[in-house]
Amino acid sequence: MDRVSYEILELIYALQRQKRIIVSVGVLFLVSFLVSYLLILNIPWIRSFGEEILLALFTSLNLKDIGSMSAGEVFLLIVKHNLLVNLLNYILNIFSTFVVMLNAFILAYVLSVIGPLKFILLIGPHGIVEIPALILGSSAGVVLFTSLVYRLKGDRLKASLQFFDSLRLFLLSMVLFTVAAFIESFITFGIKSLLL
Repeated sequence: MDRVSYEILELIYALQRQKRIIVSVGVLFLVSFLVSYLLILNIPWIRSFGEEILLALFTSLNLKDIGSMSAGEVFLLIVKHNLLVNLLNYILNIFSTFVVMLNAFILAYVLSVIGPLKFILLIGPHGIVEIPALILGSSAGVVLFTSLVYRLKGDRLKASLQFFDSLRLFLLSMVLFTVAAFIESFITFGIKSLLL
Protein backbone atom coordinates (compact mmCIF):
# COMPACT_ATOMS: atom_id res chain seq x y z
CA MET A 1 0.00 0.00 0.00
CA ASP A 2 1.42 3.38 -0.98
CA ARG A 3 1.71 6.27 1.47
CA VAL A 4 -1.19 8.31 0.03
CA SER A 5 -3.62 5.37 0.25
CA TYR A 6 -2.44 4.68 3.79
CA GLU A 7 -3.01 8.30 4.87
CA ILE A 8 -6.47 8.39 3.27
CA LEU A 9 -7.42 5.22 5.14
CA GLU A 10 -6.01 6.62 8.38
CA LEU A 11 -8.01 9.82 7.85
CA ILE A 12 -11.20 7.75 7.40
CA TYR A 13 -10.37 5.80 10.58
CA ALA A 14 -9.66 9.05 12.44
CA LEU A 15 -13.05 10.42 11.39
CA GLN A 16 -14.69 7.22 12.64
CA ARG A 17 -12.76 7.16 15.92
CA GLN A 18 -13.50 10.82 16.63
CA LYS A 19 -17.12 10.72 15.43
CA ARG A 20 -18.51 11.47 18.90
CA ILE A 21 -16.39 14.61 19.30
CA ILE A 22 -17.13 15.79 15.74
CA VAL A 23 -20.88 15.28 16.19
CA SER A 24 -20.78 17.02 19.61
CA VAL A 25 -19.02 20.07 18.15
CA GLY A 26 -21.50 20.07 15.24
CA VAL A 27 -24.44 20.01 17.65
CA LEU A 28 -22.82 22.81 19.66
CA PHE A 29 -22.59 24.88 16.47
CA LEU A 30 -26.21 24.21 15.51
CA VAL A 31 -27.62 24.91 18.99
CA SER A 32 -25.49 28.07 19.28
CA PHE A 33 -26.75 29.24 15.88
CA LEU A 34 -30.42 28.66 16.74
CA VAL A 35 -30.23 30.16 20.25
CA SER A 36 -28.24 33.15 18.95
CA TYR A 37 -30.78 33.77 16.19
CA LEU A 38 -33.69 33.75 18.66
CA LEU A 39 -31.84 36.03 21.08
CA ILE A 40 -30.85 38.46 18.31
CA LEU A 41 -34.45 38.70 17.12
CA ASN A 42 -35.84 39.30 20.61
CA ILE A 43 -33.24 41.22 22.61
CA PRO A 44 -32.09 44.59 21.18
CA TRP A 45 -28.76 44.80 23.04
CA ILE A 46 -27.75 41.35 21.73
CA ARG A 47 -28.56 42.54 18.21
CA SER A 48 -26.36 45.61 18.82
CA PHE A 49 -23.62 43.32 20.12
CA GLY A 50 -23.84 41.29 16.89
CA GLU A 51 -23.48 44.46 14.85
CA GLU A 52 -20.37 45.45 16.82
CA ILE A 53 -18.79 42.01 16.39
CA LEU A 54 -19.45 41.99 12.65
CA LEU A 55 -18.04 45.50 12.28
CA ALA A 56 -14.93 44.48 14.25
CA LEU A 57 -14.54 41.40 12.03
CA PHE A 58 -14.79 43.47 8.84
CA THR A 59 -12.30 45.98 10.24
CA SER A 60 -9.82 43.26 11.26
CA LEU A 61 -10.04 41.71 7.79
CA ASN A 62 -9.56 45.13 6.18
CA LEU A 63 -12.59 44.59 3.94
CA LYS A 64 -13.19 48.25 3.11
CA ASP A 65 -11.22 47.94 -0.16
CA ILE A 66 -12.61 44.54 -1.11
CA GLY A 67 -14.65 45.98 -3.99
CA SER A 68 -11.47 47.05 -5.77
CA MET A 69 -9.70 43.70 -5.27
CA SER A 70 -9.46 40.97 -7.88
CA ALA A 71 -10.99 37.57 -7.12
CA GLY A 72 -7.46 36.20 -6.61
CA GLU A 73 -6.65 38.89 -4.04
CA VAL A 74 -9.93 38.22 -2.24
CA PHE A 75 -9.12 34.50 -2.25
CA LEU A 76 -5.70 35.11 -0.68
CA LEU A 77 -7.19 37.41 1.96
CA ILE A 78 -9.94 34.94 2.88
CA VAL A 79 -7.74 31.84 2.85
CA LYS A 80 -5.14 33.58 5.03
CA HIS A 81 -7.82 34.56 7.57
CA ASN A 82 -9.48 31.12 7.54
CA LEU A 83 -6.21 29.24 7.98
CA LEU A 84 -5.07 31.52 10.81
CA VAL A 85 -8.40 31.07 12.61
CA ASN A 86 -8.13 27.32 12.10
CA LEU A 87 -4.59 27.27 13.50
CA LEU A 88 -5.83 29.27 16.50
CA ASN A 89 -8.66 26.74 16.93
CA TYR A 90 -6.15 23.91 16.98
CA ILE A 91 -3.84 25.61 19.47
CA LEU A 92 -6.73 26.57 21.78
CA ASN A 93 -7.59 22.88 22.28
CA ILE A 94 -10.84 22.55 24.20
CA PHE A 95 -11.41 26.32 24.11
CA SER A 96 -11.83 26.15 20.35
CA THR A 97 -15.48 25.42 21.08
CA PHE A 98 -15.87 29.12 21.96
CA VAL A 99 -14.69 30.01 18.44
CA VAL A 100 -17.41 27.69 17.07
CA MET A 101 -20.06 29.41 19.20
CA LEU A 102 -18.83 32.87 18.15
CA ASN A 103 -18.99 31.91 14.46
CA ALA A 104 -22.51 30.53 14.98
CA PHE A 105 -23.50 33.83 16.60
CA ILE A 106 -22.05 35.86 13.72
CA LEU A 107 -23.88 33.72 11.15
CA ALA A 108 -27.13 34.06 13.12
CA TYR A 109 -26.67 37.83 13.13
CA VAL A 110 -26.07 37.88 9.36
CA LEU A 111 -29.23 35.80 8.86
CA SER A 112 -31.22 38.25 10.97
CA VAL A 113 -29.96 41.19 8.88
CA ILE A 114 -30.20 39.88 5.30
CA GLY A 115 -33.04 37.37 5.61
CA PRO A 116 -33.26 33.68 4.69
CA LEU A 117 -33.16 33.89 0.87
CA LYS A 118 -30.09 36.15 0.64
CA PHE A 119 -28.50 34.17 3.47
CA ILE A 120 -28.84 30.93 1.49
CA LEU A 121 -27.57 32.58 -1.70
CA LEU A 122 -24.64 34.40 -0.08
CA ILE A 123 -23.58 31.98 2.65
CA GLY A 124 -24.74 28.64 1.21
CA PRO A 125 -22.20 28.11 -1.60
CA HIS A 126 -19.10 28.44 0.58
CA GLY A 127 -20.80 27.75 3.94
CA ILE A 128 -21.56 24.18 2.92
CA VAL A 129 -17.80 23.59 2.97
CA GLU A 130 -16.68 26.21 5.50
CA ILE A 131 -18.98 25.16 8.35
CA PRO A 132 -17.80 21.52 8.28
CA ALA A 133 -14.22 22.86 8.09
CA LEU A 134 -14.88 24.96 11.21
CA ILE A 135 -16.40 21.97 13.02
CA LEU A 136 -13.50 19.70 12.02
CA GLY A 137 -10.93 22.33 13.00
CA SER A 138 -12.49 22.76 16.42
CA SER A 139 -12.83 18.99 16.81
CA ALA A 140 -9.11 18.68 16.02
CA GLY A 141 -8.40 21.04 18.91
CA VAL A 142 -10.60 19.02 21.27
CA VAL A 143 -8.91 15.76 20.16
CA LEU A 144 -5.51 17.38 20.75
CA PHE A 145 -6.70 18.24 24.26
CA THR A 146 -7.68 14.58 24.86
CA SER A 147 -4.21 13.60 23.65
CA LEU A 148 -2.69 15.82 26.33
CA VAL A 149 -4.98 14.30 28.96
CA TYR A 150 -3.92 10.77 27.97
CA ARG A 151 -0.28 11.89 28.06
CA LEU A 152 -0.74 13.21 31.62
CA LYS A 153 -2.38 9.91 32.61
CA GLY A 154 0.66 8.06 31.26
CA ASP A 155 -1.14 6.29 28.41
CA ARG A 156 1.36 6.99 25.63
CA LEU A 157 -0.35 4.75 23.06
CA LYS A 158 -3.74 6.49 23.33
CA ALA A 159 -2.03 9.89 23.54
CA SER A 160 -0.15 9.17 20.31
CA LEU A 161 -3.27 7.91 18.53
CA GLN A 162 -5.26 10.99 19.60
CA PHE A 163 -2.42 13.31 18.58
CA PHE A 164 -2.20 11.88 15.06
CA ASP A 165 -5.99 11.87 14.75
CA SER A 166 -6.00 15.55 15.71
CA LEU A 167 -3.38 16.32 13.07
CA ARG A 168 -5.36 14.49 10.39
CA LEU A 169 -8.58 16.34 11.30
CA PHE A 170 -6.66 19.62 11.36
CA LEU A 171 -5.14 19.05 7.91
CA LEU A 172 -8.51 18.04 6.44
CA SER A 173 -10.07 21.21 7.85
CA MET A 174 -7.25 23.27 6.29
CA VAL A 175 -8.02 21.75 2.88
CA LEU A 176 -11.76 22.41 3.34
CA PHE A 177 -11.12 26.01 4.44
CA THR A 178 -9.03 26.55 1.30
CA VAL A 179 -11.82 25.13 -0.90
CA ALA A 180 -14.37 27.32 0.92
CA ALA A 181 -12.21 30.41 0.37
CA PHE A 182 -12.01 29.60 -3.34
CA ILE A 183 -15.81 29.24 -3.58
CA GLU A 184 -16.34 32.42 -1.56
CA SER A 185 -14.01 34.56 -3.62
CA PHE A 186 -14.93 33.26 -7.08
CA ILE A 187 -18.63 32.32 -6.67
CA THR A 188 -20.13 34.04 -3.62
CA PHE A 189 -18.79 37.46 -4.56
CA GLY A 190 -20.24 36.98 -8.06
CA ILE A 191 -23.65 36.19 -6.55
CA LYS A 192 -23.29 39.20 -4.23
CA SER A 193 -22.64 41.55 -7.15
CA LEU A 194 -25.74 40.18 -8.95
CA LEU A 195 -27.91 40.68 -5.86
CA LEU A 196 -26.62 44.16 -5.11
